[in-house]
Amino acid sequence: MKKKYLIVFFIAMLVSSFSFALEASDSMDDNTYPTGKRLFHIARSVNKNLVCYDVNTENGKLNTDAPLNVYWVNCENEPGETSGLSYIQRKMAYGYKLVSAGDNSCVVSLTAYPAKKLTIARQDSKYVCYVTIKNQQAILRSLYVKASPSNPLSVEYVELRGVSVSTNQPVTERVSK
Repeated sequence: MKKKYLIVFFIAMLVSSFSFALEASDSMDDNTYPTGKRLFHIARSVNKNLVCYDVNTENGKLNTDAPLNVYWVNCENEPGETSGLSYIQRKMAYGYKLVSAGDNSCVVSLTAYPAKKLTIARQDSKYVCYVTIKNQQAILRSLYVKASPSNPLSVEYVELRGVSVSTNQPVTERVSK
């Protein structure tokens, strides 16, 4: 089942309107153009552009009907420029589905990997995205999608990166095909 989601996730990335230079490195750039509302982003090995997930609030409260604002940040051709997702990108890879909503929190799943549930909730004075990484609750910071160098249509792994809630230490988990 994981393999199916990884394949769908990567195919949808290839239909994006951004260039697909394969020379991007395995490590992420330090400049991810963070915002005060950024929950996490997706980086990919095919280029340096990011898919960003910001919390969507109204009057300081979580918009539980549409909790995420998802968009591209161009890090190559026009650094810092943003653009929305296409219909195909939303429906096949980078979109999300609202699973449940509470007073000021909600649970969502990413289109490409619906088995992994993400909880958006307030922590102190800001919103965070909780997820299970390596069997522990963590605050999600990013996902990294590594394509096969010999076949850009094949995903080697997706890596979740976050901070453990219990230890406050970085935690990562790779999901391989």
